[in-house]
Amino acid sequence: MIVAAVVVAVALIAALIMAVVDGDDDSAGESAPPPSSGPAEPPATATSDEDAESIDVDLIGRRVTLVDAPGGTPREQTGQPGAFPEGQEMVGPPAGLELQRVSSGATVMVSRSDGPTDLDGEVMTGYAHSPGGAALVAANFAGLGMEMGAAYADFLQQFMPDAVAEDPAVLDEIRSRGASADGRALTAAQGYQAPRWFRFQHCDEQVCTVEAAMPSIAEAVGEIESIDVGPHDHQVVRVSMEWTGEQWEILSSRAMPPVVEIDGTWSPWT
Repeated sequence: MIVAAVVVAVALIAALIMAVVDGDDDSAGESAPPPSSGPAEPPATATSDEDAESIDVDLIGRRVTLVDAPGGTPREQTGQPGAFPEGQEMVGPPAGLELQRVSSGATVMVSRSDGPTDLDGEVMTGYAHSPGGAALVAANFAGLGMEMGAAYADFLQQFMPDAVAEDPAVLDEIRSRGASADGRALTAAQGYQAPRWFRFQHCDEQVCTVEAAMPSIAEAVGEIESIDVGPHDHQVVRVSMEWTGEQWEILSSRAMPPVVEIDGTWSPWT
């Protein structure tokens, strides 16, 4: 299954973290915002919605906003999208970059300059025609892929329409796998699997190839033994996209060999 294979290596990390911290169910429960039991409130402004959201930190200490939306919550855009690089120069994070932990436990990225700006159903859309917009698509492709549920299936339908059209049954399988996992590994991992570093193999107005590197297990929980993933390995996902005139659409994706040392070719975003 092509669209799911890229997240296997990343999902393995969440499973390993779950094995380490699974006994702390009480603290995991405290991470989720309590459900509302009162009457429905009148429509709120974006500012008051944000004021009502809870803040947490992931296992490596990054600030994370807890949102109820299964696919993430776009933010008001207050900055301008970044420019395309000349060659392979480093691209820094977009303005107002924010990590959001959605209802499944997956972590997504939004910004206040490069999108996303809108919702189509429960899928965030409106990623900017910029390297930052492309990188955010790649980050959320990997992040929602950790859950393998309805939000990921909807994301793929939006941003990988050609691949989905070739194998429509893949969406049902992804929804089923997400339901069976029930977000357990993601709750234990506390969102730490969101990318921390990015680099661009190529990025122009037509095509963009982004690599996203994750924190290592050792950064999150210290030294543990595993035959599958080295404690200092940084899992890497590569995503290639094209600009259709309206949005970035994913052409291909793959899990790259992990790297132990993050060198100067990577730009730290979080």
